[in-house]
Amino acid sequence: MKDDQIAQPNIYGISIQAVIMGKDVLFSVTGGEAHIGAAATAFYSEEGTVHSDVLILPGHREGELAVELARMAALALSCTVVVVAGIHLHQPTKQDIEEVVAETKREMALMLSRWDRVKPACMESFSS
Repeated sequence: MKDDQIAQPNIYGISIQAVIMGKDVLFSVTGGEAHIGAAATAFYSEEGTVHSDVLILPGHREGELAVELARMAALALSCTVVVVAGIHLHQPTKQDIEEVVAETKREMALMLSRWDRVKPACMESFSS
């Protein structure tokens, strides 16, 4: 990722919210008209590998992105995560889609980079 890409504003309204569920984390990823398009689960194993799976609703294309975000978060946080993604843009171009994907990845990377400062106290005992 280029430095100039990191500094770009969130022009598509991508929102990522985290909900702590014991030692696990649920991420809601929305943008445009929010909905549920895909749900990906990833878990961090004791061997240091990440395993994932995804459920994609018919007619939706968020599955690949949801899996990538879930794997990114599971690896960064060393825990089980679920990413529920729903990003809808009206008649997007190929460039719009590429920009939304890049923006969403930047937003998740930013959230994960700040995790130690923002995570709730209940997560402290589960950190790697």
